[in-house]
Amino acid sequence: MAHKYDKYDKKGLIKRTIPYIMQNKIKILFCVISAVLIAILTTITPRITKSILDDYISPTISGEITKNIAFSKIKLLLVYYGILTLIVVALRYAQNYILNLVGMNIERSIREDAIRKIDYLQVDYYSLEPDGKIVSKITSDSTGVRTYFNVFFSIGQALVNLLCVYVGMILLQWQLSIIILIIVPIILIWITFYRKKVHSYYTELRETSSRITGKLNELISGTLIIQAFNQEEYMLDDYKDLVTNYNNQDKKVNTISIYFGWELLIFIKRLVEAGILIYFGYEYFKIGGVIVTAGLITTFTNYLDRIISPINTIFNNLNELEDSMVAANRVYMFLDEPNDTRIFDGKTPPEEIKGHVEFKNVHFSYVKDHEILHGINLDIKPGQTIGIVGHTGSGKSSLMNLLLQYNDTDSGEILVDGANIEEYNKALYRRHCGIVLQTPALFEGTIKSNVTLGSNHTDEEVIEVLKEVGASYLIEKNEDGINAHVSFKGENMSLGEKQLISFARILLRNPKILVLDEATANIDTATEMQIKHAMNVVTKGRTTFIIAHRLSTIKDADKIVVLDSGLIKGEGTHEELYQNCPIYKDMYDSQYEMLKHLKHS
Repeated sequence: MAHKYDKYDKKGLIKRTIPYIMQNKIKILFCVISAVLIAILTTITPRITKSILDDYISPTISGEITKNIAFSKIKLLLVYYGILTLIVVALRYAQNYILNLVGMNIERSIREDAIRKIDYLQVDYYSLEPDGKIVSKITSDSTGVRTYFNVFFSIGQALVNLLCVYVGMILLQWQLSIIILIIVPIILIWITFYRKKVHSYYTELRETSSRITGKLNELISGTLIIQAFNQEEYMLDDYKDLVTNYNNQDKKVNTISIYFGWELLIFIKRLVEAGILIYFGYEYFKIGGVIVTAGLITTFTNYLDRIISPINTIFNNLNELEDSMVAANRVYMFLDEPNDTRIFDGKTPPEEIKGHVEFKNVHFSYVKDHEILHGINLDIKPGQTIGIVGHTGSGKSSLMNLLLQYNDTDSGEILVDGANIEEYNKALYRRHCGIVLQTPALFEGTIKSNVTLGSNHTDEEVIEVLKEVGASYLIEKNEDGINAHVSFKGENMSLGEKQLISFARILLRNPKILVLDEATANIDTATEMQIKHAMNVVTKGRTTFIIAHRLSTIKDADKIVVLDSGLIKGEGTHEELYQNCPIYKDMYDSQYEMLKHLKHS
């Protein structure tokens, strides 16, 4: 059965992972050489045991050699045995240490690529994929690639051990070795069956785990709404359903492991051991049979354990292999998502622009055959302030997303100073644009780091722009001034304070085109006065688009555009639209009546 996260088969995953492995090629080379040496040395040590038993202990018992001669030889062999064992221990220690380093390097590289991918992805991706799933891919699934490498190396090392031990068995007793070889295909067929059986379950497990992460993200971010509507039990039941589903899938994997797992391998091992005893017993009593010695039986049994051990390693890693293959598929599919090719490609815009913006017959849709904007035509002169109004779903934000190049038009043109912006390098074009969101984006750090956003500016410049937007009190009330701590998402600040920092950010960037996305929504009247002052400061000398929630905030705009279902239904000043545009008049009157009602209540 094909699954959503089966883009890469086993060979494809290896090929996809090799570039990350090759970043550590010297370390990997050491690990491969050490794996071969460990396999060879651990194959030699049982032969030393055989020599001690057959060449010295048995002859001493039978009186063929003296105890002194035997003891001196045995001491020498034990020294060899000890040296080989110490070498193996040292190699294993070094190998494990270096493998851990390689695994960490691979995981770090995957995460760096995934974080970088976030900046290159097309904006549409974020509207289709929940935040929790994206986080899961970057965190747990990137760890899955590290696990995939570790498991793959462990299985490879187990196969090398298996080969060396089997060569040792053939050199020891080739007839019985050939008989034992028959069980290998049986075990391989069994392993293949097991892998196919559990693969689909692990795909479902990873997908469910990702959904659980996404649900947790929803629960945490929506806690206030959940509590306000008393929906704690409902959301908890929804979460429990996901966890129950995960547990049921996990039980299926465990059931298969019980019926077709290690116990079955132990049973096969016991059968083979019994077969060895029967074979040697038969050969011992048969005239002209194989000479059976204590050393031969001990060494052969030891080799059998060493054959079963790598098979056990392979089996024990199968579950992790399947899980990590699904995880690797998920993160690689994320990395393979198409990039927004014009983020760093395209023409270089002029160093300075005037801010003359034109929309010429612009059509746009998020989904094919479901158009959002229908033939938009606008002409905005440099420095004008434009209000964009309309009911929810009218296309206000979509229009601004096109201007900021978060999306591309289906047809038509958006011109800035007469040049089509879709021909520009997006990153360079956006240097001329600024945006203040309804819910400002603040990051954990300081006031300064949130104003500069990594750009090179002095403390004096930061203080100056904060003063200009009326936010000097933020510096004065904190002992650390502009170095005062800002918590995750700016949770230690009010919405108004976040807005003021966003306005200061705009002043420092000094763009010619500015978008204010309902900047005065969801704030109290007193704070609104502060925001209006800041708006007047930042809009001066810029071509400004204000997506208005409160129509009173755009009464003085040079032009107001009324959108309805993706069409321009009116265009002009407040007075012109109030007289000639029924939609605008209804919106304005309803807001006015609502404000009157609130005042009287």
